[in-house]
Amino acid sequence: MAKNPLDEVREDHRNMALLVELLRSDVEALREGADESVDIERVSDIVDYFAHYPDRVHHPREETMFSVFLEHHEASPELADALKQVQTQHVRFPELTESLNELLNAAMHDTPVLREELVARLDDYIEQQLEHLDLEEGLVFPELREKMTAKEWREVARRGPQERDPVFGAEVQEAYVKLYQRLESFRT
Repeated sequence: MAKNPLDEVREDHRNMALLVELLRSDVEALREGADESVDIERVSDIVDYFAHYPDRVHHPREETMFSVFLEHHEASPELADALKQVQTQHVRFPELTESLNELLNAAMHDTPVLREELVARLDDYIEQQLEHLDLEEGLVFPELREKMTAKEWREVARRGPQERDPVFGAEVQEAYVKLYQRLESFRT
């Protein structure tokens, strides 16, 4: 039996939070000047993951959930405000991720990048990701879970993107094997 789309999205959130914590550990090392312990390629892989899965699959899947919900239900005023904010974030995240990827690519290719700028940009990215997850988990998902029917969830599953997570899916994609291995050691 297939998982409820909301359960899949919430599982994505747990995985994304884990990656954000790994990213945060690297940012702390950068902040402390421990450049030798930071693998910029791994930092870039994490940001690249956000560009390829959350920005292109996960957020469109959520947008499908919101669309189906609004086709059948009236949102509470709190949910309506939260949905506007979340949808704005969904539009802004790909640009933010791409900009951060450009900075990381410059750092990886020996272009001088100020550590302070990199740390500030990564801190901002982490904060925005965590605020987004908290908003959805705290305000959006409870009302969707309460009001949506099994038929509506099946409609979400049918209409939403079908791609699987390249790191946490059944098979780790080759581009993310090193990141997955680092995650495994980070979890222990």
